[in-house]
Amino acid sequence: MKSYFSKCARIKMLVPWSYLKSWSCLACGHCCKDYAIPLAEHEWLCFRDLFGSMALEQVLDKKCLRRGPDGRCIFQYKLGNHWLCGIQSAKPLACRLFPFKVCFQPLFGKEEGASFKYFGKKVFVYADADCRGIEWGNPGTELVRKIIPEFIRLKLDGYGEQFYSTAHIQTQNPMPPVRSIFSACTKTLLPLAVIA
Repeated sequence: MKSYFSKCARIKMLVPWSYLKSWSCLACGHCCKDYAIPLAEHEWLCFRDLFGSMALEQVLDKKCLRRGPDGRCIFQYKLGNHWLCGIQSAKPLACRLFPFKVCFQPLFGKEEGASFKYFGKKVFVYADADCRGIEWGNPGTELVRKIIPEFIRLKLDGYGEQFYSTAHIQTQNPMPPVRSIFSACTKTLLPLAVIA
């Protein structure tokens, strides 16, 4: 197992989902700091129209959400001990999927540990080992029946409600909701939430 982790460290430290006992979003904000958040073309156009080009940046050959001087996504804000997403219901697919990567072919071996049957189809699911919400061990029931399937659904559909794949933080003074303005981006009429 140690040699496998050494190989992954050179790539991005993606590990097969089956190494995880569980996962939950801690709203620690680590995922929104020092990561370039790539946007699909339609997401880039939508964010440009909604927020202007100042909300975007080019990182190498990728169009991304802008990061502030501290390396943090400009849409993230701190509330108590949590870092929350100011565009929850409109956040890009890359953000919705973190820390998981859903693929249709195995990456760098370990096919058996990454494969997952989803409605009869085999997909390959990896987790970014840098995520602080990972609990290592044998996969638990909730991970297998609820969490991983929701991430696969998000990858396949490109949008949709998140329950298991987001934090559940109750706030007394949430940011004001932004409603239908985001429906063009997310194909949903849900209000903007204040959970990461």
